[in-house]
Amino acid sequence: MTRPRHALDDWARLRRRLQDAKPLLLLADYDGTLAPIAPTPSQARLPRRVKLLLHRLSRVEGVQVGIVSGRAARTVRRLVGLPGVIYVGNHGGEVLGPGLRFVHREVRRHRPTIRRLEAALRRALRGVSGCLVEAKGWSVSVHWRLVKPRELSRFSGILRSSLQPWLAQRSIRVTHGKRVIEIRAPVDWDKGRSVEWLVRQTARSRRPAVWYLGDDRTDEDAFRAVNRLRGVSIFVGQRATPTAAKWRLRSPHEVVRLLNRLLRERWSLNRLAG
Repeated sequence: MTRPRHALDDWARLRRRLQDAKPLLLLADYDGTLAPIAPTPSQARLPRRVKLLLHRLSRVEGVQVGIVSGRAARTVRRLVGLPGVIYVGNHGGEVLGPGLRFVHREVRRHRPTIRRLEAALRRALRGVSGCLVEAKGWSVSVHWRLVKPRELSRFSGILRSSLQPWLAQRSIRVTHGKRVIEIRAPVDWDKGRSVEWLVRQTARSRRPAVWYLGDDRTDEDAFRAVNRLRGVSIFVGQRATPTAAKWRLRSPHEVVRLLNRLLRERWSLNRLAG
C-alpha cells in the first residue's frame, strides 16, 4: 500500500486525466467527506457551498454526480436534495437515480432478519445513554459517539452478546466505521461492487472516468474498485491513516477546493469542445 499523493498538490497530474473528454462519473461519500462528521446523524448537514458545487457539476455535460453512503438512499436524497444525482445507500445495497432503481436481491431477502435484529438491539441498548440505533431499511447502524467513557465497557458487552447469536448463524455481517457499527445482510456486496455496477449502468458509447472521494473504512472497497478501473481514488482524512486510495485530502474543506477545480476544468473543456 503506497502513500497517497495530496490531490491539490498533484493537480497537474489529475488535470491531465480530465482532458481526454471522457464522461466523468464523480462519486463521493456523504458523512466526513461532503459534510463534516457530526455528533448524531441528523446533525450532519451538507454545507450550502458544497450543495451549490454539486448542483453545478451535475449540470455540466458529460458529468454524472453520485453520493455513495452507508445511510439509506432516501435519507441521502433528502439531505442533498438535488435532482439528476445518483444516490447509493446502505453501502451499495440500494440505488436511486435518473433511470435507476435497484435493491440487491439478497439484501432484499434478508430484510425481515434486519428488522428483527433492529428491534432486539433497541431493547438491549435502551439503557445505554448516548447510544443511537439507526434503522436504514436494509441495514442497521449503532452509533456510539456520544456514549460516555464510563459506559463504553458496558455498551460493548451488551452489543457483543446481542450480536453473537446472529453472527453464529451467519445471518448478519458486521463492519466498523467512525464510532459506528454497521450491521448488514451477509451478502458479498459493498461500495466497490456498487461502483462497478454503476459504471456498467452509466456507460454509453464510452466507459466513464471514475473519481471517488471517501473517508471511512467502508470506502476502501470503493477505492480498490476505482483503482482497478484506473480511476481516481481520494481518501479524505489524516495522512497517517492506511488506505488503498492513490490520492488524499485533509478535510471536507479541501474537498470544496477540489470540487471547484473540477468544475472549472470540465466547464472549460466543454466550452473548448463546443
